[in-house]
Amino acid sequence: MGIAITFRHLSPSDALKGYVHEKLERVQKYLRQPLDAHVTLFTEKHMHVAEVSLASEGRHYQARHDSEDMYKSIDLMIDKVEHQISRHHDASTRNKKGGDNLRVAPLAAEPDDAD
Repeated sequence: MGIAITFRHLSPSDALKGYVHEKLERVQKYLRQPLDAHVTLFTEKHMHVAEVSLASEGRHYQARHDSEDMYKSIDLMIDKVEHQISRHHDASTRNKKGGDNLRVAPLAAEPDDAD
């Protein structure tokens, strides 16, 4: 798991680094392969912004959130990435052989009105 953290217009702190690592470990358990993530933390017009670009299993995920608190921005950014990963996971399991796929599912037989 490779995580790069960039601070812009913000002093780097070990507390924020540890918090980001802790949250990305939570995301890692949903993925089969190790993830590579680049997190950027910065302030913009009195708002704390957290951005992440994450790659794993040939898929790329991105999220950004801004709020008045950096920890809140990180939490909501991680929630967005988890949602993207779960959507992709649900879609891939639905399309596997033997799964419920709407394109292959038989249509309900309509009664014939041959009277």
